[in-house]
Amino acid sequence: MKTLPFAMTLILAVLPPSLAVAQSSDRGTYTAPQRRRSTTIVVREPTIEQPISELFLTDPPMKEEEIELGPGELAPQEPDLLEFWEGDLTAACACGSCGSGGVCRTGCLIPCPRISFNNIEWTMGVNGFTGPGNRGQSGSFGFYEGANWGAQLPCIGCGELGAQLGVRFVQSNLSGAAFTTNQRDQFFATGGIFRRVDWGLQGGVVVDYMHDNWYAEVDLVQLRGELSWVYPNCHEIGSFFTAATQTDQVVSIINGAPVPETFEGTDQYAFFYRRLNDLGNWRLFAGFTSESDGLLGGDFQWAANECWALEGGFSYLIPEESTAAGGFVEESWNVGLGLVWYPGSRCSSGQDYYRPLFNVADNGSFFMDRR
Repeated sequence: MKTLPFAMTLILAVLPPSLAVAQSSDRGTYTAPQRRRSTTIVVREPTIEQPISELFLTDPPMKEEEIELGPGELAPQEPDLLEFWEGDLTAACACGSCGSGGVCRTGCLIPCPRISFNNIEWTMGVNGFTGPGNRGQSGSFGFYEGANWGAQLPCIGCGELGAQLGVRFVQSNLSGAAFTTNQRDQFFATGGIFRRVDWGLQGGVVVDYMHDNWYAEVDLVQLRGELSWVYPNCHEIGSFFTAATQTDQVVSIINGAPVPETFEGTDQYAFFYRRLNDLGNWRLFAGFTSESDGLLGGDFQWAANECWALEGGFSYLIPEESTAAGGFVEESWNVGLGLVWYPGSRCSSGQDYYRPLFNVADNGSFFMDRR
């Protein structure tokens, strides 16, 4: 009976060294490094059970691994040691702003512009006008309808720029005129970019298109720009211009007879003063044309409530020619009055940086000349 405890003691004494020898034979000889330094690398590991919203609000859990590095050695760039979390800001990119080329979880790297129609304006009203196209005879009176839409210009200007697009339809001379029995139908389109500010430099540029269908079909294009300085006490001083970029040669039908004619836009240069207030704005301007004609005019917009406003204005081109030289044929003017509806309840009384800066072109901002 005494031999059994003695045998068990002998086995326990011999077994651990034998296991150590077996492990050493499998792994090979291990030599401890000399003059090696220890570097701690922090590895971020996501927790699967953690809600996604908390991943962006709290610091992820960390673990520490100690890796032995020799002189001049760098940490291995292994995928499991260097991780980027989805939604991490790898550059200066704040979600909701343009950033500077970084990536954020709302998609700054792949711009997907969001189209908002809160800044759309629907207009309707009456207007009267005349010009060289009326051939010195009866003026044109009728109605207009249109829409004007503005929004932030995506991916350009870091939110400083806005874009606008609008159309206007005009029906006038519903009973014809002395030289034609046709009704006059017009279509205007305006599109471009602008910058609105609370204080400082404000302006923009748009392209205007006009189609005039009366005793002839006329298509014209012009550039229209505005630059002003807005003062913090609601005063604004600036200038605007229009530049014709296209002429149209047509065959007019006058009293049943064909007449070859050329139509073109009128270049305008004017200075204006605009006054802003809680209920809207008004503007007065004066200037001249490239043909040495004079310009006078003004416009206003008054907000009745958040959804409705009253708009109106006039433009008058004073011809260089005297009355004896047939100046009345070259005289041009436009008077309009109408209602504006804002479906998004964003009326003109407030400062909205992406509300259209330019009105859609009409017979007052797009004067036409006949040759």
